[in-house]
Amino acid sequence: MDQSGKGKHKVHSHFDRSLESGPYTLKYRGSMWGYKRFFRRALLETSDYLKDDCLIINCTVGVVVSAIDCSRLHSIQVPESDIGAHFGMLLENMEGSDITFDVAGEKFHSHKLVLAARSPVFRSEIFDGVDEQKKEMVITDLEPRVFKALLHFIYRDTLSEDVESVESSSASLSSVSETLIAKLLAAADRYCLERLKLMCESRLCKNISVNSVAKILALADEYHAMELKAVCLRFAAENL
Repeated sequence: MDQSGKGKHKVHSHFDRSLESGPYTLKYRGSMWGYKRFFRRALLETSDYLKDDCLIINCTVGVVVSAIDCSRLHSIQVPESDIGAHFGMLLENMEGSDITFDVAGEKFHSHKLVLAARSPVFRSEIFDGVDEQKKEMVITDLEPRVFKALLHFIYRDTLSEDVESVESSSASLSSVSETLIAKLLAAADRYCLERLKLMCESRLCKNISVNSVAKILALADEYHAMELKAVCLRFAAENL
C-alpha cells in the first residue's frame, strides 16, 4: 500500500482456486485477474510503498463456499415392497396350507398363521376355540366369490381383479347391496379388516348418485363404514 498519503496504491495479485469434495481437494492453477509478478526490489526500495523499511500489504480474501447434496448424486433406488406378491404365491400354490374352508361346497386352502395375523376374528376362531387342531371350517354367511376376494386381500393387501371389474358396472345394477364390492364390505366388517373396509368404501363412494345414495347410506350404516356414511350424508345435504 502507498504509505506516502498519495493514495496511489498498487496491487499485483495472483489467485489459486480449489474445490474440496469430501476427503479430496482439487486444485486449479491460474490467475483469476491481475499479475503474478511482484515488484522488483530496486523499484520497491525507491517507491512510496516502503516506509521505515516496512511494507504494508492489504489482502482481501473472498471465499465462495457451495454445498453439494451427495445423497442425491449417489442415491440408490429401493423398489416397492413385494411381500404381497410373495404371500399371493403362497396362497396360489397352497404350499404349507394347514386349514381348509368349505364355502357353499367350494374348498379354499389357507394358512392359520397368516389368517390370524391379519384378522383378529380369524385368530379367535382358529386358536381360541375348543379344537385348535381343526383342519376344516365351514363358512355359511359368505358366497365363494366373496370369500375368494377376502383371501386375496388377506394375502396380497389389494383388491382382486374380480372386484375391480365388477365395480365398473355396479352403477347399472338394480341393487347396490348385491354387488361384489358391497358384499366384500360386509365381509371386511365381519372379520375386522379395517383397511379392506376403507378400500370398499372408496370404491362405493365413486358410485354415489341421487338414485343410489340412500342404498349406499344404508350399507354404510349397517357395516359401520363411517367414512362412506359421512360422504353420503354430505352428498344428500347438497343434492337432495
